[in-house]
Amino acid sequence: MLGLLCLAALGLRLLTLSQYESNHPLVEAPSIDERSYDEWAVEIAAGDWLGDEVFFQEPLYPYFLGSIYSLAGHDRRIVRLVQCLLSGLTLVLIWLSTRRLFGDTAAWVAGAGFAMYPPALLMPCLLLKPNLFMPLLAGLVLVLTGECRSWRAWLLAGVLAGLGALLRGNLLILLPLLALLPLMRVRSGELGLPRAIRSSALFGAGTALVLLPVMLRNWQVGEVLALTTSGAGTNVFGGNNEENPYGVATEFPWVRGIPRYEADDWRREAERRLDRELDPGESSSYWLGQALESMQANPRLHLSIFWNKLRLALGNYEVPDNHHLIWDSQYIALLRLRWPGFSVLGGFGLAGLLLALFRRQLGGRRLELALMFLAYLGTIVLTVVSMRARLPLVVLLLPFTGFWISELVREYRLPRESRSLGWLAMLVGLGMSSMAIVSTPVFDARTVEGDLADRDYNLAVSWLERDIELERAAGLAEELVGRHPRTSRFQTLLATTEWHRGRVLLDQGATDLGQGLIRDALERLRPLADSDTISPRERSRALRLAGYIQADIGNWVPAERFFRRSREFASEDLELKVSHAQALLEASQESDSASREQARVLLEQVVESNPASIEAAGASKLLSEWW
Repeated sequence: MLGLLCLAALGLRLLTLSQYESNHPLVEAPSIDERSYDEWAVEIAAGDWLGDEVFFQEPLYPYFLGSIYSLAGHDRRIVRLVQCLLSGLTLVLIWLSTRRLFGDTAAWVAGAGFAMYPPALLMPCLLLKPNLFMPLLAGLVLVLTGECRSWRAWLLAGVLAGLGALLRGNLLILLPLLALLPLMRVRSGELGLPRAIRSSALFGAGTALVLLPVMLRNWQVGEVLALTTSGAGTNVFGGNNEENPYGVATEFPWVRGIPRYEADDWRREAERRLDRELDPGESSSYWLGQALESMQANPRLHLSIFWNKLRLALGNYEVPDNHHLIWDSQYIALLRLRWPGFSVLGGFGLAGLLLALFRRQLGGRRLELALMFLAYLGTIVLTVVSMRARLPLVVLLLPFTGFWISELVREYRLPRESRSLGWLAMLVGLGMSSMAIVSTPVFDARTVEGDLADRDYNLAVSWLERDIELERAAGLAEELVGRHPRTSRFQTLLATTEWHRGRVLLDQGATDLGQGLIRDALERLRPLADSDTISPRERSRALRLAGYIQADIGNWVPAERFFRRSREFASEDLELKVSHAQALLEASQESDSASREQARVLLEQVVESNPASIEAAGASKLLSEWW
């Protein structure tokens, strides 16, 4: 029967994948973190296994992708198929651990819940790390819910926990708790103290076996003692600051929103504030300190932020990050069916946890699983809430979902004379109350609509980057500006489509119409380029686009001015450096040696910083043409 459940779950995932690959407009255009992991994996598959910078993102998932690419080529479909299998494995592991803790009925409920949970259906389609983290976490739970009498079990648990920490830094916080589990079992008489100490040491050895090589690698490339990454401080600050009252994934004015630039952007802003150079570890410490100082200075505000994040982490809304479940379901018919969401699985899971507590059945392995759930929930509340951050939490909660439903079924199946209607009513009331609490909206409809608009924006940008669907991108941009006229990046997007459409018309000989659209684009950008009310990042984007348009029509003097102003925010952007250098060269006279020398310095910086990049190739070409 487990095999049939597994096959059904795998079939649902393969059908979801088929619809995703057939209908989703971004299937061949990974964005944000997906794009970062994909590009990083291609570099790994090409032989760059060590890298040259301290890890800023958790590294295991890109190495997982890179390993597949090195064997099967750059074929994302192979990755997605492997992830469908990993999702099926996760189901099996959840089923086994739930049966061990709560019995067969609970196991079937937990397994079926994971099989039908919409985010778990979508996730294998995406190049995101929960696909690898969930089976590792479920495997860790299975090992820890066993007898763990052999030394191999605790060593394996340490290895799994270490691997999990290379996928989600949250797990680093849980490592001390997990290492103390053997000592907790001394109190119950299950282990003697010497054996418990030995088991804790074995767990630590397994963790060290995984994490120490990564720490040594970080020291080798950057002389920074980072156990996994240098991004911990920015993650804490990102979810705990005055500008982010709900602790969701957000863009800061000094960060360009492109993962490969994030580490440098965070570091440069910290250096600007401190007026000194920092290494990646010092940058992380600075941002962590900023968050802690803010908490100390305004505890009431941060209690409110924590409360909002707790509500979101235990709420029905799947907070978007890279992807938005509702938006993606437009293109995946299977996701539009009424599958049990978090309001059902999470609500009944919380009911099961409370039921075990009230009945005093929350001891032994059940207590340990509850502590893992609460600790992982705490790490989400301490950092950033999102659908993919919460998905592993469901792995820890589903056994309690199964427990609540199994108790309801058991009570209902009792002979009529033995059945307690009061107890049955209490069970139902507990479940319905928990589901009602989880279903209470945290965000209003306007916020949700804004989240959906952000996905439309990403789609239009993707179309423009790939030079396809220009008219659809323009229509989408006009629609976004119509709904959100004061949003600067939507205005910049519309200006971009006007420029692209103008170029097409010029190529087709419609000179007046083409020039008119290009003038409209520049006029649209003018107030954005001169505004002090929009963020530096958005102003830099508008200035950069204005520079590209002016350069495209041969107006090199204003193009140079726009590029220079844009670089006040994005000073280390390689593409922008090359564009600025070209504008300096084209706008300068033969006698303007200062501009020519400035351009040469910029081009040499690009070549030296990343010799293998496309930008370096363009810089080398300009150097050969002008010198």
